[in-house]
Amino acid sequence: MIMRKIFAILATCAGIMVPVICQGAVRWLGTTHDFGAFKEDDGKVTCQFKFVNDGPDAVSIRAARASCGCTAPSFTKTPIEAGDTGVVTVKFNPTGRPGRFSKSVTMDLAGEGKIPRQTLVIRGVVIGSSNTLRSRYPVEAGSVKLRTTQLPFGTVLKGKAKSAFLEVYNASEAPVSPKWDGVPEYIRIASSDGGEIPPGEQAVYSFVLTPGATALYGILTDSVFMNVGNDKPLKIDLTAILEEDFSRLTPGERQKAPSISLAADRVNFGEIAADGGVVSGTFTIANHGKSDLMLRRIYTIDPGVTVYAPSDKVKKGKTTEVTITVDPSKLPGDLLNARIQVITNDPENPIVIVRAVGEVRNRED
Repeated sequence: MIMRKIFAILATCAGIMVPVICQGAVRWLGTTHDFGAFKEDDGKVTCQFKFVNDGPDAVSIRAARASCGCTAPSFTKTPIEAGDTGVVTVKFNPTGRPGRFSKSVTMDLAGEGKIPRQTLVIRGVVIGSSNTLRSRYPVEAGSVKLRTTQLPFGTVLKGKAKSAFLEVYNASEAPVSPKWDGVPEYIRIASSDGGEIPPGEQAVYSFVLTPGATALYGILTDSVFMNVGNDKPLKIDLTAILEEDFSRLTPGERQKAPSISLAADRVNFGEIAADGGVVSGTFTIANHGKSDLMLRRIYTIDPGVTVYAPSDKVKKGKTTEVTITVDPSKLPGDLLNARIQVITNDPENPIVIVRAVGEVRNRED
């Protein structure tokens, strides 16, 4: 008698075509539901999953666990007798969840013998409401919306690539394929979806910075432009701090390294006549190490101040004089307090700061 029951169950399962799933005495009439694309403003969406009890004994649903609080399952509470159908209703709340989604519900059933767990899956695409999109993607650029137009990479060590990510949402009713202009040679852009963004969906663009492709050290500022159809090009700003990687130096190499020393880390211009034209001052860099000191970069971002070094190398035991030039007409106020960065290949002090200070007198309002 038992063998006949087992044979009947196996025969039933063997005769079922996809997407029907047989789990012992339980036969699911589909385990995946695709809602397609729908508007967030339409509110909650609902679907049903059904299963047939092909066994000889009653089956009960013990629990249904959703993968997300936005997904709420409910199910038949009474035992499902042999030959009867059980129903699981799954409701999804799209509020605040624009874009593509995939959620699961794990079903635990009990009956005579062990019934394997079954995972039910719902998926779809939420077309976000204007309020949700405005808060999540505050930057509007024609048919697309973005979280930001600023991509900070932070500190990037020479020889080690680093990524920053840009989220782009397609708010139109047609697919879009962003194109990029003005991409620097040290930047590579890759898309999570192959380039085309379907309506109501988001793509993540990975910007990979390879610092070895640029000779620059210190603060890097650059930009690229995103073009989408006939929309106005959107500027994306890139920032990074490029530093030398000394982590692989051996103790012996560190002992033979250069060593920077400053005679003074402050250049005082005193009183600067507003109408007296450009003024200059100097500071001295010495190399007390055992190999050449390479001046990777000496610069300031302060307006009205420029810096000049006669060479990019200071031999061991030697010095060089760096000139600071100040144009009082280009200073933003009456006080000069410029921060000058000196970047070298000294592994112990790769960045040293020199201050240029002073006060502008007799400036006309």
